Amino acid sequence: MTKAHTHTWKYLVSNNSHCAADVQYPIKMPAPTKESVQALLEKSPYSASNQSTLEAYVDGQATGECPYFMDANRSLLRIYQFSPQSTNTSKVALVLLLALLEFPSTDLLALSYLVPERLQKSEPCASILKCGRLLESCQFSEFWQEIASIQGGDDQIKSLVARSTEKLQKGILEVLALTYKTASVSKVMSALNVKSEDAISKLNDKCVESVTGEKVIFVASADNTKRNRVFQEGVNFGAIASMMAKVSSE
Repeated sequence: MTKAHTHTWKYLVSNNSHCAADVQYPIKMPAPTKESVQALLEKSPYSASNQSTLEAYVDGQATGECPYFMDANRSLLRIYQFSPQSTNTSKVALVLLLALLEFPSTDLLALSYLVPERLQKSEPCASILKCGRLLESCQFSEFWQEIASIQGGDDQIKSLVARSTEKLQKGILEVLALTYKTASVSKVMSALNVKSEDAISKLNDKCVESVTGEKVIFVASADNTKRNRVFQEGVNFGAIASMMAKVSSE
């Protein structure tokens, strides 16, 4: 190798090493813990300085890295109320979707009051809120059609919806168990958007006692079991007779 070639090789190695040292790769920071977020909320729940932490916690809930935390999500929406220019519409939609997934909880309804009307009417918030109304009115078949066609959502929202089918099905089963002690397999299959009775059994939900033949039997509870009315007289006959005798003597 000539001196010229040696010099050129050293120059390239030197430059490549220098470039490699300058390259910066993004490092994914771990999501904040629920305990750390709770400590922030206890100190100052609506401080603007909490916004980035609360947004990171919303992302953590969406990926399953963090447990659902209604108080944290509500505080974030409150911060957006106090500082509208800082509102991250994607995070608002995620907060609403996370609340929807807690059905039959009423979290979605409560949080919707903190979302400006213009955002409620824009996608994907509008579709998420419509899904909530369909669930509340037990229009389950229509719900599955609506949630499958949520518009305007980013990849994070679409991924969360795709991963949450079983969670939603269990929430619907919980509602059915409040009304029915026994329901037809076809009715339950339609409500859960499944094609076979085996799919009901595979959910292994605690509110389902068994799936036999054409029936789904739910675990008996005070809500789905007929209760006999017990009438208890407030005043006995002896007391009434005594009162009548006293009135007659006067």
